[in-house]
Amino acid sequence: MGLMPCPKCGEAISEKATVCPYCNSNISKNKLIICEDCKKEYDISMGTCPNCGCPNPTVKQKKKKHKGVMISIIVFALIVVSVLGFGILQKEKEQKYYSNMATATFTMLDGAAKAENAGNLIKSVWYNAIYEEQNSKTDQYTMKNGKFVDDFNDALSRLFADENFSNSISEIKTNRSEVADLMKQLKEPPKKYEEAYSVLKVCYDNYLKMTKIVISPTGSLNTFSEDFNIYDNDMVDSYEKMKLYLE
Repeated sequence: MGLMPCPKCGEAISEKATVCPYCNSNISKNKLIICEDCKKEYDISMGTCPNCGCPNPTVKQKKKKHKGVMISIIVFALIVVSVLGFGILQKEKEQKYYSNMATATFTMLDGAAKAENAGNLIKSVWYNAIYEEQNSKTDQYTMKNGKFVDDFNDALSRLFADENFSNSISEIKTNRSEVADLMKQLKEPPKKYEEAYSVLKVCYDNYLKMTKIVISPTGSLNTFSEDFNIYDNDMVDSYEKMKLYLE
C-alpha cells in the first residue's frame, strides 16, 4: 500500500484513505492531480505540491486564462471609449460648424438688407437728379438753393458725403469683413454639411456683388439699376435655398 501526503495537513496517509486520520479531512480522488516533479498525488485546489513545492500547473493556467480575459476586456473597453470619444468630438465639430454657418448666413442677410436700402436710395437720387423730380428723401442731394444740380454726379457725391449715408456704407463694409472671416472658418465642412456649404458659397457670391455695387456704383443709371436688381433678386433666391439647411 502506497502513501501520499494529506492535501490538507500534509501528513503521510494511505493512498486508499478517504478520510485523513490526522485532520479528519475528506479525501476526494476526483480532485487529485499527480505532481510533475515528484509524481505524488495532491489536491488540485492546492497552489503547489505539498511534497516538493512544485507549482500546480492547473492553477497557473487558470491565472493565465484569467489574465487573458482581463486584457481582452481592457482592450474592448479602450476601443469602446475611443469610438465614443470620436463620435462626441465629431458631433461637437458638426455643431460648431452649423453655428458658424448659420451666423454667416444671417450676417450676410443683414448686410444685404442694408445694401438694398442704400442701393434703392442711390437709384432714386441718380434718377431724380437726371430727370429733375422732387422727392422729400432725395431733394437734399439733388437740389441746391432751390434748383436741381447741373450734374447727377454732384448729387451722388452729396449723397455719399452725407453723414448718415456714409455711416450706412461703413456698416456694409464692416459687415463684409465679418462675413469674410466667417467664410474662412467654413472652408472645410464636415461631410454632413458639404452640400449646404456649396449653396452658401453661391449666396456669398451674390452677397459680394450686391454690396460691392452699392459701395462703388459705376456705369450709367440703367446699367446700375439692372445689375443691382439682378444681384438683389439672386441674393434673395440663394438665401431661400440656404434656409432649407437651417433648422
